[in-house]
Amino acid sequence: MERGGQDPRSKALDQASAGRRAAMLRFAIQRQEAKHYSEALDVYRRLIEEYPGTEEESEARERMLDLAWLFGVARQPYRMLSLYNTLETLYAPASTERTTEARRARVRQILEEVREQKQREAEAQARIEAIREGVGMAPGAARRSSQRKEPASGPRRAAGRRQGVRGVD
Repeated sequence: MERGGQDPRSKALDQASAGRRAAMLRFAIQRQEAKHYSEALDVYRRLIEEYPGTEEESEARERMLDLAWLFGVARQPYRMLSLYNTLETLYAPASTERTTEARRARVRQILEEVREQKQREAEAQARIEAIREGVGMAPGAARRSSQRKEPASGPRRAAGRRQGVRGVD
């Protein structure tokens, strides 16, 4: 045995394990940067499950949280919720009732945020449709546009008839 408390064999195994963890993390990051999120998530999950308490495990957890946020921004709420659920399952003790209640409350909160976002989008779409139909025009704008039009029996139409041109509107 060496003075450091480890024999050469266990030290070599630790170095090999560290090299494997680093390689897995690099591969996952490459997959994430190439927008192959499912592959990256699979590797992150393996790092978390197989190597708890390591730097790579904490980095994998952070990157999974970043991906969950990215899915939320990209309007993929179900993918985001699934990822949060996976993270919670990997880290939370499965037997505690408090964790279950916290999970339910978080899901309710996220679903409410999704509903509010959909409602805001529907209201914005309704405003756009109202503007397109002319319902949403301001009263002053409606008066100005009606003042510009000349009546169909006005001077232009009468002048057109005198010259033999039909239907000048």
